[in-house]
Amino acid sequence: MAMTPPSNAEDFTFTLDDALDIPVRVRSDGDLTRWREPGWTKAAQPWPHAHGLPGDGEYLVTTTWRQLVDAATSVGRDLTPWLRRTPSLAVNELVARVSPLHAYLSLRDFPAPAGKGAGRRLFVSAVYRHGTERSAHSAFGYHLGMTMAQWLTVGMAGLPSTVHLEGGGVPEFTGASEKLPDLYGNHPGEELPWLIEAKGRKHLGQEWLSRGQEQLDGGSAAMALPHRQVLCGTSLPRADRWEKDPLFMMVNTAVVLPPPGGGTVHHLPDPPSGDDEEQAPSSPDALLRVARRQLLVYQALAFGAVQDRRMIRLSGPGHREGRARSGANRTLPLEFDTGTRHLRESPRRHGVPDAWADRMEGARTFLVGRIPGVGLHLGMSSGLYAACAALHRAQAQVPADEPVFPPDVPLAGLDEDDRREERSRRARRTFYDREHELLQRTKRDMADAYGEAERAPEGPVGTGFRPEPPDLVQELLEARTAETYLAIEPTDPVLAPYRR
Repeated sequence: MAMTPPSNAEDFTFTLDDALDIPVRVRSDGDLTRWREPGWTKAAQPWPHAHGLPGDGEYLVTTTWRQLVDAATSVGRDLTPWLRRTPSLAVNELVARVSPLHAYLSLRDFPAPAGKGAGRRLFVSAVYRHGTERSAHSAFGYHLGMTMAQWLTVGMAGLPSTVHLEGGGVPEFTGASEKLPDLYGNHPGEELPWLIEAKGRKHLGQEWLSRGQEQLDGGSAAMALPHRQVLCGTSLPRADRWEKDPLFMMVNTAVVLPPPGGGTVHHLPDPPSGDDEEQAPSSPDALLRVARRQLLVYQALAFGAVQDRRMIRLSGPGHREGRARSGANRTLPLEFDTGTRHLRESPRRHGVPDAWADRMEGARTFLVGRIPGVGLHLGMSSGLYAACAALHRAQAQVPADEPVFPPDVPLAGLDEDDRREERSRRARRTFYDREHELLQRTKRDMADAYGEAERAPEGPVGTGFRPEPPDLVQELLEARTAETYLAIEPTDPVLAPYRR
């Protein structure tokens, strides 16, 4: 049963069907010891309203399953060098990012201290405990660790996005055998780059947190500018506690000032300038950054085996209720989008057809499709869809000297995994260098395409998207940003037992 939120809580999702609690400990003193019981069971302090990491403390963060699924879809390697030639495989990648969460997690009641929270937490499932072998546990730990790091840094701490460090176009961070952090981002509030390392495994403790800190320190050694280290550790229960202990997070952070003359990296690519999605209609640079982040979803919608392609109407800038609390680029549950509620309810209230919503002031067209197999609906504004199409066309023109899938030719001194990594990073470096030459013209084309699509009164023509059935949205748990859309179904295996 959902509880009443405390007055100073950052999150506002306590009463939603998919609300859940995650204990998070934040430390900045360099102590990497494991957070032990009863600490994580008694954490009750709400996550504060701040566009950054809060001070040291033990927090009970109430969030939604929608936000975690959104984090899973948006974190991962940039597959552009390959998907520009095989874009239909974007659907496969999205399924791979979401399906492990469905397979290995479950939602159970767990009373929050003093009633501060949703009263539900995430546990591993019996499939994880009894149906998988050690290698599957390790793979899931990595995947979950990355998802939770994305949720915390982007979803809760104000980063606009993260980028895989080895695929971000920074030459100093492309060695296949080097121990480096997983992700980076540029925080607009702090005006600092963040280096992020994600760890996830059973009974995560000091040994693995220390390994993560070593990887952060390896990245910091190359940095010639101040930056923040963020070590995100997600702990799963040990074998004999799998039915009793939920997952929790340990976050260790520090601002690092490089020594004089130290480091070779003087900037990280794609620095954000506030809220990219809010600026996308007027800033080609912001639009390019947003389109890059959403290109995987575009490729799935445009080329993949996506079901139920449809056009929906959401509000424009009027969805600001809740946004002040959610922060830049945060995913907002549609229950708190007053503009869209008015857009949907007004025709019924006045006894006119639903199609009249198309003519209401502030209505925007979003293109949405269902990703098969995972009950996930993803979409974006028609303007962003058109901008992504222009970006994809430009990237498809980047010449390639090697086949999409190069032959496995041995490289001296490297084992099989390092050979694969070296080829992957070499292909990325070549692609990014050549793509850079096209970007100035491409940004203008994207801005023109965005504006034209947004001005089309009846939505885009010839895209294969049909008007949305009026009753479908009543069955979905929806969320949005200024330019993107996400929804999950009542049959989601994690949520199904709790849907009221």
